[in-house]
Amino acid sequence: MQREEKEIVDLACKLINAKTENPPGDEILAVRIVEDFFQSLRIPCKIFEKVKNRANIVGYLGGKGEWPSAPTLLVACHLDVVPAGDDWKRNPFEAWIEDGRIYGRGSSDNKGQMASMMAVARFLKEHESGLKGQLILAGVADEERGSALGLEYLLNECGIKADYAIIPDVAHNMKLIDVTEKGALFLEITSHGKQAHGSRPEAGINAIENMMPLLERIKQLKFQKTSHPLHTPPTINLGSIHSGTAPNIVPALCKAQLDIRYLPDDSADNIVHAIKNIIRETEARSHAKFDLKILSNQVPTAVPADNPLVELISKHAVSVLGTRPQPRGMSGATVTKQLIQKGIVAVGFGPGDETEAHATNESIRIQELVDFAQIMTLIALDMLS
Repeated sequence: MQREEKEIVDLACKLINAKTENPPGDEILAVRIVEDFFQSLRIPCKIFEKVKNRANIVGYLGGKGEWPSAPTLLVACHLDVVPAGDDWKRNPFEAWIEDGRIYGRGSSDNKGQMASMMAVARFLKEHESGLKGQLILAGVADEERGSALGLEYLLNECGIKADYAIIPDVAHNMKLIDVTEKGALFLEITSHGKQAHGSRPEAGINAIENMMPLLERIKQLKFQKTSHPLHTPPTINLGSIHSGTAPNIVPALCKAQLDIRYLPDDSADNIVHAIKNIIRETEARSHAKFDLKILSNQVPTAVPADNPLVELISKHAVSVLGTRPQPRGMSGATVTKQLIQKGIVAVGFGPGDETEAHATNESIRIQELVDFAQIMTLIALDMLS
């Protein structure tokens, strides 16, 4: 495996060094690296670009059409990364190796995984004559900001289709298979008050003071569904609050944004209805006035925990790692949501520590990337041969 390890490390470092912070994205910098790799192996590929430089690349292995009933497996890794932030011990866009780990922004989320899959693609190309089904390997844009320019665009406008999909964007050191995800409801509440001089607060209506008791009541919201065998309980996070211009002015406006993660079998309509009731009750007891705006809603998704992908991943993870990953529910959202909504059986599975994504000095263990490549190769051969 020495050749494979060196190739994975070299590819991961090249991808990390391509500065694809989102915003602005510039995924084309990483796409060119993948394109050169595909072309060197004569792997057919296409570049899809909804907005200039916000590029996606899709490579195709096997499945020449002789076997119409053979399955298609999509593996999608995202090429954008979150902004680097501060306090790195080295340049986050000049990858480095230390103590058996690759460091740099995107090493764990999600460029290390893309490097592993590129090594898988090389192996499958060398054994392509035995593949009846097709592997589609996609390097996608815009995952960190909602995927409108990435996987959503590929599915809705570019004709990308598959029977099954594995998304290596869940970390947990390959001990977890993501089969269900909570809904993600983002809300904005605006409190309207009346501006006045800070020396005469009784002449105004303080939008912040009205907002505070409302948020306390929402914090105690009773969800209709509070437990699930694969999930942690639902959550509410106050993500931002903005108000005021100076200490000597009674603020007339206050905006708060909430991130609500709710369980399958519950609905955003239930939650919004409950919050509207809390708002009406709060307004009736005071001079407060509020507006509620739904910023976005990603519905909960789930696939059966005994679907064929879970069986294959478990089988080959045991053979390589000696441990069986467990089907679990995720509180975060991955692009499995968009895939499942298109009727594709999609799960999340991949290497990396849960705490590394988006962190300062982000890193991933090299051996995990090698093990992941081996597992994914076995899965592809098992499913597509």
